[in-house]
Amino acid sequence: MAMWNPWRGCKKCSDGCLHCYIHKGDLKRNINTNEIIKTKDFEKPIEKLKNGNYKMKSGIVYLCFSTDFLIEEADEWRKECWKMMKERQDCTFLFLTKRIDRFVKCIPNDWNDGYDNVVVCCTIENQKNADDKLAIFKDLPIKHKCITAQPLLEKIDMEKYLEDIELVVCRWRI
Repeated sequence: MAMWNPWRGCKKCSDGCLHCYIHKGDLKRNINTNEIIKTKDFEKPIEKLKNGNYKMKSGIVYLCFSTDFLIEEADEWRKECWKMMKERQDCTFLFLTKRIDRFVKCIPNDWNDGYDNVVVCCTIENQKNADDKLAIFKDLPIKHKCITAQPLLEKIDMEKYLEDIELVVCRWRI
């Protein structure tokens, strides 16, 4: 398992953001979360050792866990990330997003019905977000879908959205 954060920073966009670990952690470190910046790890998946092997091992790669992969401020960098993900077929890239409504605007031209090695998790936290976001998510061309209900702010009925969902993760607000 690896972490890849090609950029950092985020902007609040939903009710669940009031409880976001990114904002809380950055506040403790005196970091401006609202500033979206490219990181030194931007090319981490394709960095190589002297012998030509990739530095990052094969397996699951948690992508953008200190931001949102679909955040608008990173649009100019995302195309390069898709290229790296396509190159690294030996890795499974998993990202969460609260901005699933931007998905179609952010996918590469060769996406078709999705990359085999990309898992997209739509994040919801209450019934309104579930109904708004999952109604979009269910029709998107994604091979591997999961739903992350965190922080779970209230009871949610998502049964009608579960077709083709591989995993649901719930975490109650602390």
